[in-house]
Amino acid sequence: MLDAMDLEREHGITISVPLAMWRGTVSRWVAVRPEAGRHASCDAAALRARLLALNDPRQPFQYTSASDGAIVAEWRIADSTWQQFFGRFHAVEKYRATLAFSPEHSEVRVLESRSGSRTGPGEYTTNSFQGIVLFERSRHREWALTGNLPIEPREVLSYDFDVRRIKGPLIDATIACGWTWVPVILRSHLTASRKLS
Repeated sequence: MLDAMDLEREHGITISVPLAMWRGTVSRWVAVRPEAGRHASCDAAALRARLLALNDPRQPFQYTSASDGAIVAEWRIADSTWQQFFGRFHAVEKYRATLAFSPEHSEVRVLESRSGSRTGPGEYTTNSFQGIVLFERSRHREWALTGNLPIEPREVLSYDFDVRRIKGPLIDATIACGWTWVPVILRSHLTASRKLS
């Protein structure tokens, strides 16, 4: 078996973090548990109904039901198109969390993702992330000189994003039902048969 230090010398990496993530240790570290001694007071159907009832059309995000029984929490953070002198630009930013239920362990397992893209003349960038978002709060304002007259800087992209706004109510309702909120890093963890917390 290779020693982690040998791997680090040869490849500039260590094996300890990937092993910890593979075994689910990260999920145990970041899980949000109900008070000690408190047991699940809701079955999966009741908890699912409570979480979906939190949907509020006045918020910039939504909670919806997926065909496989999961809940999807989604925030389309930005979706903006504007015209500059050299052509049309388009920017998109999204956050998505998939919540799966493990009734035998009283766990709500959560896989988060962030993605974005920006296109325009001579410009194409994308970014994506899947795993656990512990904290993110971002504000973005962007101005550009557009082809409109009079020519002056105009705000073309603007958003305020705070991951606590979309996750907070879901976590609170999960804990109130005596279930454990378990962030995961792999899609396969959503349906794993073993306890992750």
